[in-house]
Amino acid sequence: MRKRQMGTKSETTRLQQEIKQLIDELGWKQNLIAEKIYYEENDTDNEDELRRFQERFKKELSRGTTKPERLKKYLSMIPDLPGAEGIDLVSNKFVPTGAISDALVTGLKAISKEIDTEIRIYKSTPEIK
Repeated sequence: MRKRQMGTKSETTRLQQEIKQLIDELGWKQNLIAEKIYYEENDTDNEDELRRFQERFKKELSRGTTKPERLKKYLSMIPDLPGAEGIDLVSNKFVPTGAISDALVTGLKAISKEIDTEIRIYKSTPEIK
């Protein structure tokens, strides 16, 4: 009998796409973000362990068997990584999957960007902080 995985394959795929999109928005490579995540989680400076983690991270972003919980952990860490200040604040933003028209994709991206702008304005207003 097969053991049932937590989460679904489509959830894993969606989370992988969201992480890849955030990496692209930051202008980083997968190795760089893996290095930043590694150093956030580890106090050691072991080059071999870092390289192993970088390879595992890249595989986790491409394999359908990656546990969604692990991907969610990475997603929650990315906005707090050094140099990630310019990333979109909306964590549940739209990630295109090809299931809807390009016009609707454009509209959803615009909505996401507008929400992000409003959040930034709200957070930068001194009397609100």
